Parts: sequence; C-alpha cells; structure tokens
Amino acid sequence: MSYPRIAVSAMLVLTALQSNAQAPAPHPEFEVASVKPNTSGNNMIMIRPPVGGRFTATNARLKMLIGLAYKLQDYEISGGPAWINTDGYDVTAKATDSNIGIDQLRPMLQTLLEDRFQLKVHRETKEVPVYALLAGRNGPKLPGAKEGGCVAFQPGKPPPPPAPGQFPFTPCGGFFMGPNHLEGGKIGMEQLIGALSGLLGRPVIDKTGFKGTFDVKLDFSPEGTRMAGIRGLGPPPGAPPEAGNTDNAPPSIFTVIQEQLGLKLESQKGPGEILVIDHAEKASEN
Repeated sequence: MSYPRIAVSAMLVLTALQSNAQAPAPHPEFEVASVKPNTSGNNMIMIRPPVGGRFTATNARLKMLIGLAYKLQDYEISGGPAWINTDGYDVTAKATDSNIGIDQLRPMLQTLLEDRFQLKVHRETKEVPVYALLAGRNGPKLPGAKEGGCVAFQPGKPPPPPAPGQFPFTPCGGFFMGPNHLEGGKIGMEQLIGALSGLLGRPVIDKTGFKGTFDVKLDFSPEGTRMAGIRGLGPPPGAPPEAGNTDNAPPSIFTVIQEQLGLKLESQKGPGEILVIDHAEKASEN
C-alpha cells in the first residue's frame, strides 16, 4: 500500500524542518586571530580601540578581555583561577568588515575566548551594594561642554603628545583617569556612571535625570576607591617643583562630586547581574 510510504515521507520532511528550525545560529568570529602568552616581563598593558576592524591587545589579562567581551566592569565578574588576573596575553584579531566598532566586535571576542581559553560562563542575579548618583540639594552644577576643550579620537591618527609640563589632552566622549584624577570632555551621564563604577568598584545607578553633555576635571584622594594605596598622579613631566606640593591634599571623590558637580553618591542595595566563570584554561602559543 502507498499510504505508509506517504506517512513516512511526511514524517521525514517534518523532521527535517524541525531540525533546520532548531539549528543554532553560528557564532560570530574574527576572520583571523592570534593569541600568544606575553613573556616580556613588562607590566605595561595596552588595549587599543578597534581601527579598520582590527582588535589589538598587549599583555592583557584574561579577566580584562572577558570584561571587554561582555561589556562588564571588573567587579561584575566572579570566579575563575587566580592566573586570569596575572598572566598577560597578546591578542591580534581582524574582522571581515573593516567598518565595525567595538560593540560589533564583542561577540567575536567572546567566541575567541571560548575557543582559545576554553572559557565557560553563566550569569547570576543577586542583591549587591550599589551607589545611587543623585542631584544635590541645589541641583546639578555640571560645567557645560566647551568647544575646543577636548580632542576627538580619530582612527589611525593618535592625538599629538602633550606639551612639557602638561597632562595628556582631554579626550572627547571619554576620560583620562588616574588614581587621583578624572578628566573628560563632552561626556554624558552614561560615561560618568561608567567611570565612577570602575573607580568605586561597585555599580553606580544614575538617578539624576540629567540628559546633557558636560566637561569634568576632578582631583581627589584615592582613599575610599579601588585605587587606594596606589600612588596618585604627580605633576606632569617638566612641571615646576611647586606643582608637586601635597600639603593641601584633595578631598575624597564623594566630597569632590558634591562640591564641584552638585551631585551626591548614596550607598544602597540593588539587584546586580554577575558573570560567573565556570571554566578557563591557559591559552598556548598559536
């Protein structure tokens, strides 16, 4: 009888359709990539902004690369072996599309870490300490963004070196930051929140309602931040000796934020998502 053959054929077609529908989408990958342990013994770490679809990192720690790949701060990553904070790696990778930016490169970097470091992770949500950034009693007093007050980054064209006795140029849309100094031009609240989160080692939640752009130049004591115990930025090379006078030590970041920006940081509790490292292996030479 032909009926059983029709039923079997229909079943095979249905199975094939289900198989195609459930097939996972391919993970985005770099066109070419190289990962090598850094054996220079140098403590200098450099991760360059992507230019022409190319990503380059020198002596980067795996935890840094994970934070970049998943757009997370250090405190949002938990677990993993101790070497993820100490072993340096040189990474060079190139995407097929030369016009994509860092957000499009992140999934490719995730795939690279899974492949070369056998990285396995999962996410958890739990209540964590946070800071709420609020407007002060008299409202924000954020300095308006000045034309010509910062230098815009141009791919393939680094800004000129600073003059003798001067710090590096203030970047537009980002920060020049040290243990006791925070400086940026034409930034929004999102950029300030990100910088403060990294500096304080916990999530900072924007509750100011401020939507404009502004300039920031703050000097503060590193005490009470993740930079506590680290020597702060001294005077720029070539500056006069009196520039290094520390008799008048700057106040804490909490005081500076309130006095200079008209904002305040308030300690609270809130839900936070943590990326947990389940497994990681050291990458070998290519």
